[in-house]
Formats: sequence, C-alpha cells, structure tokens
Amino acid sequence: MKSFSVSGFTLIELLVAIGITATIGVASYTLLHQTLKTREHLEVQTQDLREIQFATTVIQNDLRHIVPRTIRDPYGDVRSALLVSEFGEYGFLEFTRSGVSNPLKLKRSNMRRVAYKLDNEALYKVSWTVLDQAPDSEPREQLLLENIAEIEVQLMKENKEWITVWPEPGLVSPTPNDLSLMPEAISLKIVTLNGDEYRWLEKVLKL
Repeated sequence: MKSFSVSGFTLIELLVAIGITATIGVASYTLLHQTLKTREHLEVQTQDLREIQFATTVIQNDLRHIVPRTIRDPYGDVRSALLVSEFGEYGFLEFTRSGVSNPLKLKRSNMRRVAYKLDNEALYKVSWTVLDQAPDSEPREQLLLENIAEIEVQLMKENKEWITVWPEPGLVSPTPNDLSLMPEAISLKIVTLNGDEYRWLEKVLKL
C-alpha cells in the first residue's frame, strides 16, 4: 500500500498569519481614520477661510469708503458721521460710507449708513437703505463671522494719538460741524475663539 503525506499549516503558522492580518487591519483602519480626520479638518479650514475672505471683502470695502456725512436719527437728532463705542446703540462701530453701487440708475444717494455689532460671539453688519432715518426705518442685518472672541477698534487723531471712542470723549454740546469731524485713520482687529487674529487699517477720506 502506498502512503500519502498531507502538508498544511501548523498552529504557529496560523497564529502568525492571523497576527499579520490583524496588524495590517489595524494599520489600515488607523490610516483611514487619520485620513478622514485630516479631510474633515481641511474642510473646516477651507470653510473658515471662505468666511474670513468674505468678511474681509465686506469690511475693507466699507472702511475705505467712510465719509464725514452726519445723518438724522428717527427722532430728528443729528447723529455723528462716525460713532465708535463699546455700547453703541446699533453696535460698536457705525458710520456713513460712499460708493454704493446703483446698477439700475435709481434716483438715490450713493451713500449708506452701516454699523457693525457683536452678538453672541458673531459679527453682524447692519445697514439702512436711507441716510436720514424715519421712525419706521428698519435696518438690515447680515451675518459675517461666527466664533468671535474679541473685537477692538482704534482711531488715530491728527497728532497721531490712538483712541478707542469717537466722537472724542469730553466733547460738550457738539455741533453738526463737530459731529462731521473724522479721525486720520481707523484700525479694526478681530480675534476668533481659536486664536486667529485679523486686522484692518484704513486711512479715512477727508472731503
């Protein structure tokens, strides 16, 4: 009778193969998990970059068009061309700007009243369609940025001194001419909750 030899894997070989397969599986899962986390992080960064680019365009466009034009509020009182205060009625920064586009050639001013406010760690732009406001004039709000930790506004006087309130503190019974006075430049700094800092500096147009 002929004898046959049967070859196969030993227990040790099977354990080694299982160990190698498990190691490859863990490594593949770790690599996939890290790749997905990196992709998610990049998507968040890309979205944040889009938002800051949009906000930058809006803010710079407004700041470079500030003009010394006072307005009348809904009560008929003269309102300063530029208002900077931590506790402003409509926000921390309010001013009149020019250069508003009018593609339909309507009979209206090329100026607009705008303001910026911080609410629940979010930056909003507030704007009015008219300069001299009526009691029923309602502002329009536009969300620009979220997750804001700090906002700082500084204004440079003619003597190059920087202050944080406008009109200047101590101005008693200001006249319309006083309220149309403007600083030499305005600086705006925004710090996000993750520590990113953005700063804009614009020289103020003097008419």
